[in-house]
Amino acid sequence: MTAGRDFDLDGPHLADGGSAAWFVVAVPEDLATLEGHFPDRPVVPGVAQLLLAERAARRTWQDLGAPRTIRRLKFTKALGPGDTLRLGLERDGFDVRFVIARGEVECSRGTIAFREAGGPS
Repeated sequence: MTAGRDFDLDGPHLADGGSAAWFVVAVPEDLATLEGHFPDRPVVPGVAQLLLAERAARRTWQDLGAPRTIRRLKFTKALGPGDTLRLGLERDGFDVRFVIARGEVECSRGTIAFREAGGPS
């Protein structure tokens, strides 16, 4: 078993006065979370997509603390090795909506509600 790589992120690219951002995301062929998921047709697990959105949001806005809850989560298309994606983020207070798309095709979306950084757990 070899250790795989992580997503390659280009961003954040800020928009709308800083309340929105987007990233270009490359899914490497040897992405660590692809191992065993699934041998014949590797698919990026949903939890890896959530962690990607959470990490990108916290990279963009350092005042976001730990995630509190996830709402309106939807996975509509599978993501795989070699995909190039666009991760869009929109912030409203401590809620961050995300959309992951491959070209014009939306693959997943949801809202992550964060705590304030340094706030109670």
